[in-house]
Amino acid sequence: MNNRIYVAIDVETTGLQSGLDEIIEVAAVTFRGHEILDRFEQLVRPRQAVPLKITRLTGIDPAALAQAPRFNEIGADLARFIGNRPIVGHSIGFDLTMLRAQGMQFNQPVYDTFELATLLLPQVSSYKLSALAAHLGIPHPDAHRALNDAEVTAQLFARLSERMLQLDLATLSEMVRLMGKIGTPLRDLFEEALRQKARNAFRDPILGQQSTGTISAEPTLFALSSAADAGSPELPPLRPTGDTRPLDLDQIADFFSPEGVFGQAFPGYEPRPPQIEMARAVATAFNHSEPLIVEAGTGTGKSMAYLVPATLYAAQRGERVVISTNTINLQDQLYNKDIPDLQRIFAAAGLPPFRAALLKGRSNYLCLKRYHELRRLENLTTEEVRALLKIQLWLPTTTSGDRTELPLVDREQSAWNRVNVSVETCTGARCPHFRECYFFRARRVAESAHLVVVNHALLIADLAAASQVLPPYDHLVIDEAHNLEDVATDQLSFNLDQAGLLKFLDDLFQTGGAQVVSGLLSELPAVLSEIGGGGAAGERITAAIERMRPSLIRARTAVYECFNLLTRFVQLDPESGGQYDTRLRLTKGVRQRPEWQEIELAWQNLNDILALIGNELAVIEEQLRELEEAAGGLDDLLLRTEVLRRFATDARVRSGHVIFGDDDSICWLTYDRQRDVLTLTAAPLSVAEILQSQLFAQKQTSILASATLSIAGTFDFVKSRIGLEDCQELMLDSPFDYAQQALVYIPNDIPEPNQRGYQPMIEQAIIDLAIASGGRMLALFTASNALRQTYTAIQEVLEDHGIGVMAQGIDGSRKALVDRLKEFPRSVLLGTNSFWEGVDVVGDALSVLVITKLPFAVPTDPIVAARSELFTDPFNEYSVPQSILRFKQGFGRLIRSREDRGIVVVLDRRLLTKKYGQQFLDSLPPTRVRTGTLASLPGLVARFLQKVNGSSG
Repeated sequence: MNNRIYVAIDVETTGLQSGLDEIIEVAAVTFRGHEILDRFEQLVRPRQAVPLKITRLTGIDPAALAQAPRFNEIGADLARFIGNRPIVGHSIGFDLTMLRAQGMQFNQPVYDTFELATLLLPQVSSYKLSALAAHLGIPHPDAHRALNDAEVTAQLFARLSERMLQLDLATLSEMVRLMGKIGTPLRDLFEEALRQKARNAFRDPILGQQSTGTISAEPTLFALSSAADAGSPELPPLRPTGDTRPLDLDQIADFFSPEGVFGQAFPGYEPRPPQIEMARAVATAFNHSEPLIVEAGTGTGKSMAYLVPATLYAAQRGERVVISTNTINLQDQLYNKDIPDLQRIFAAAGLPPFRAALLKGRSNYLCLKRYHELRRLENLTTEEVRALLKIQLWLPTTTSGDRTELPLVDREQSAWNRVNVSVETCTGARCPHFRECYFFRARRVAESAHLVVVNHALLIADLAAASQVLPPYDHLVIDEAHNLEDVATDQLSFNLDQAGLLKFLDDLFQTGGAQVVSGLLSELPAVLSEIGGGGAAGERITAAIERMRPSLIRARTAVYECFNLLTRFVQLDPESGGQYDTRLRLTKGVRQRPEWQEIELAWQNLNDILALIGNELAVIEEQLRELEEAAGGLDDLLLRTEVLRRFATDARVRSGHVIFGDDDSICWLTYDRQRDVLTLTAAPLSVAEILQSQLFAQKQTSILASATLSIAGTFDFVKSRIGLEDCQELMLDSPFDYAQQALVYIPNDIPEPNQRGYQPMIEQAIIDLAIASGGRMLALFTASNALRQTYTAIQEVLEDHGIGVMAQGIDGSRKALVDRLKEFPRSVLLGTNSFWEGVDVVGDALSVLVITKLPFAVPTDPIVAARSELFTDPFNEYSVPQSILRFKQGFGRLIRSREDRGIVVVLDRRLLTKKYGQQFLDSLPPTRVRTGTLASLPGLVARFLQKVNGSSG
């Protein structure tokens, strides 16, 4: 881009905490464009031991470090090498922080290639240096060594500079304008690109620029329409074909035969009888319009078992099938792998083509109207500007407008809520951007599709919105159905805090000092004046505003009073303890306390004010509707009034359930002590009736599938929880030979979880097991505090044996941790919550699964406590079945293929000492179960794995 000389810097360290961790290697290169001019490289001897995970990551030999100089011996040489040249680095803030900790000072411009890449390379799956190098074809043979990383960073910077010059004048000008609001160093680079582009403007004309060189006010719209319209033309909505022939079950079975469609498509294909049986059952359910619940063990191939009959049915009849998943992993697998595979297979076999769509909630899509409105505002936060910069360069490349394509980091995420599609601001077909609106385009694609993939949250949100989110459908497949009750509970819950109520009042009327006012009530008179007063309707609006004004002042006082009383009540509650996040369930006993009577009186006062405000807003809404029908142009005001009126009603009614009690709701207060925020929550006591009446009863076909739906051979528990009444049932064993592939071991001489010595026992058991197995271990916990305690206790001991320790919430994201276990099997991975399901580690990287404790829900959790009261024997009828389903999910992490072998160690003796223990074991696939002493376990594991490795070798 220019002839300046830059210096790229990289350091390798003992960890990520400046002040505690130290530099072990530093490198820098000077460069101009793609030419490396000079190099500096130096190992640095730290004062502390280098953790095993760092040695593995960098490949730096500890013996070489022992011979290296201290940083103070080489710091002056490094400073001379850097000089006053502009500094370039990848996530350079960390490198400079570590160097400053050694006394170095930097006053020159600093450019971060991570930040630059998030602007210029939207939609890249990862912004790690190695991933960007691979994406751009930059060789990176020795990742995590300082010199190589510095050289790759220099090449990356050169490539990104070239990308900058490919932007048009209008976009570069807008980027410079926005960057001027926050003073980012990157502005220098974009200004230089703008100057260079302007010099070449006539020699190299830019598409969409006028010959005068003027810059359009909306620079992204031309590129936006180009990207958005690059795909196939919009298709008409799906229409029934009139072909009502039933699916041929034999044809479905033949599909999966070695000579059939799958056999032709996949070399080495082996049919799986359970998969064929499930596919036939799903086809039968479609033919007979009946619900079906299927438990398909790991390895069945359940996705294709429902996709094939569902697709054949949808394509033949022209009737939509909605497929709902709980996790993003499965959603991605279906939409980006399984369905495209099936489309290719159908085409090769001469079967009817079908269309598929992925639909998300509206808040996931960019609203063009809100985006352009935000760009025009003068007073923007730093995070809003950074988000706008990324959106500016993302718009020409996206056809979906889906936020998952946009690399927003940290607080930039909150800025998304200023530009996304929202119920409160969406005027639908009346919006000037409706034709190119991403959300409505996604909706139109879904309306034309045979298969629509959604997640459970959107499926339930569609119920709550009276089917206004998804296109009409009569056929439903719910995969990962064991999560449905929890997701429905969450989606149908109500939350309210003080900030929410105050925002509502601000949206009505707010004074900002210096005679600045905002809000609906301040805008209405000006709008009425513009249209000549609005006649009688305008007079009624003005009267309603005047009646409402005193109520707004009283409302603010009432909100503060109510939340002060509630906060004091929770703080004084004897059961609240010293937790950071205190939850107090509001039972009849709690509401009978004398202090609660004062809260009820204060809240009744607030509710009366909200009722008055709601009534006046209803008057304004009605009059605005009259004016809109007569003259038009009042869409935005009408929508805002409607949303505010609806909020006033919902807040009054649903918060009333929390404060005064409601037999069908579970109500509690949550007090976050760190943030000093109190939240009211109401959740449905049961979702079974809602799901039955509003979902299953409304659909011709409902297929529910999962690997964990049965307990002791029946579906009764899950069916009762989700309201699935008369339905067909199918229970399929996994095709894996668990009796040969797995062993379950339960030590019989350990303390139970509530007994003294249990935590130290877990720690020692994991140490001994890991040494015997050489790592290759996943340990599942039920609480993060036990996980962190264990991590601290075992890390140093195991690293002395060359075994790395990684933990959820400490060492990176779930995906990063799983990938590292695959790359370095001589590791122990500690996980909780999300690690109990959806983690796939195929092969011998995972050979030992430790379940530290049976996964019972916390009995004091408000939802668990309230639902338990519905049972005669809550523990055995509710807690045990729930825990068994979770236990089965955890067990399923070990064996993920026919070749996998391993041992499951359950460090919870209650499996042997309690009556319910056998129920847990009976719910597992047929597996060898052994008990014995803890001392004999390491030897057993070593022999088991040695036998496995010997037989596989």
